[in-house]
Amino acid sequence: MYSDVFCKVYNEFGWNYYPEIFGQQLLTWLQRRNLRPKSSMDLGCGTGILCNILHSNGICAAGMDFSAGMIEIAKQGNPDISYEVADMVSFCPDTNFDLVTCTGDALNHISNLSDVKRIFENVHRYTSPGGYFIFDILNEHEVSTSEPFEMDFSETTRVWFQMTRPEINQVNLKVRVFESGQLQLEENIRETIHDPAVICSFLQQSGFIVESCTDRLLEDSNHGTTWFIIARKPYSIADS
Repeated sequence: MYSDVFCKVYNEFGWNYYPEIFGQQLLTWLQRRNLRPKSSMDLGCGTGILCNILHSNGICAAGMDFSAGMIEIAKQGNPDISYEVADMVSFCPDTNFDLVTCTGDALNHISNLSDVKRIFENVHRYTSPGGYFIFDILNEHEVSTSEPFEMDFSETTRVWFQMTRPEINQVNLKVRVFESGQLQLEENIRETIHDPAVICSFLQQSGFIVESCTDRLLEDSNHGTTWFIIARKPYSIADS
C-alpha cells in the first residue's frame, strides 16, 4: 500500500495525467459505440480522477482502492461519489455496474495469477449483463530500465525517479522526495508484468467475451506503454 506521504506527493505533483487522458478517451469510446452506462466502478481508483470525469458526464460513479490515503484524497475531491477502502482481490459488492474500469496498470500490482483470476470472477459477478470491463496492463515491450532522473516541483522540492527491471517479469519504480536537500520519502513500487494472452484466457474462463486487446483504446490515437483490454459480459449464454 502507498504511504500517506506518497499519496500526497502523487496528488500534489500532478500524476493524474493518465486517468485524465484515459477518461476523455473512454468518453469518446462510449460515444462512438452509442453506449450510455448509468453506473460505473473504478478498481484501484487512486485519487478519484476517472470517477470525477465519469460523474461529471452523468454516470453514477463509484471507486475503491486499497490505499486509505488515496481514498481520503478522493473523498475530499468529490464527497458526492461513493468511495471504499478495500482489497481488489476480495472486493465483490452487491450492486451491479454497467461499466467497470481498472487503469494505471493497477492490475500489475497483483503478482499472483490466481488472485488476478479471482478478481475477474468477482468483476463478472457485479458487472451488469451487457456491461463492459475495461482495463490496462503493462506492455512488456514498452517497459524498460532508465537512468535516474530528477524533476524540480518547487524552489525547495525535488523528486528523483528510477525504473528498473530486477527480474524478467518485474518492474520497480523507486521514488525519492527531497525538501531543501533533505530526503523526506523513499518509495519502491513493485509491479508484475502479465502475459496478455493469459489475462484474456482468464477473462473468458470467468464468463467474459474479450472484444479487443490492443495498445490503444481508440484506433486513431497514439499507442501507449500498456495493453488496453475490453471485455463484455454477455446478456445470456446464447449471446456468448
